Amino acid sequence: MLVNEANLVQDMLVERLREAHLESVLRPEKSQCLDMEDHVWLEVVLSDGAELERVEGIVAELKEIFRARGTRVDGIIRAVWDVVDVKSHGPAYGKDGSPRAAEEFYATLKARSRIHTVVVEFTHGATIAVRHRLNGQAATGKADDKQVRDAVVALVRKFVEYELRQGGLGYWDPLKHPRRELNEPAVLFFSTRRD
Repeated sequence: MLVNEANLVQDMLVERLREAHLESVLRPEKSQCLDMEDHVWLEVVLSDGAELERVEGIVAELKEIFRARGTRVDGIIRAVWDVVDVKSHGPAYGKDGSPRAAEEFYATLKARSRIHTVVVEFTHGATIAVRHRLNGQAATGKADDKQVRDAVVALVRKFVEYELRQGGLGYWDPLKHPRRELNEPAVLFFSTRRD
């Protein structure tokens, strides 16, 4: 068991962040340092995305220190992102330039002083599912295009917020993987969630 090593990693991390004047960006209530039997797993959560690279450097140094001691340290460094805006960007295209049966939405994210844009492809099947669900709720039995558009934008926002809340091994890094797809099964899942 590496409980003492995990505690030491955590203590050294906080000390190094303090020395680099980065302690204020650490979100200790979301961060964790765990004994995983054969290694220490570290999740460092920051309030400011602009400091990710500096903290990654500090964690890389800690990994080397502990590797020399015979302890492997793995983990992630991530920021807490807020979704600022979601807008349609038009039809989606594949890497080869061919059109896809999807619409692209740009979601603007912010983690204190860092702003980043991700792309969510909302598939045609997902749009049909939204229209079908709204048709059943509309007083006239048929949803208008504005209702569908507003529901799609709301679902894209909800999807991105959900993905960003996931921590640990399920964490989505929007900087490394700036494209996501929202398809019909995901729309059915998110349209029934209340959060």
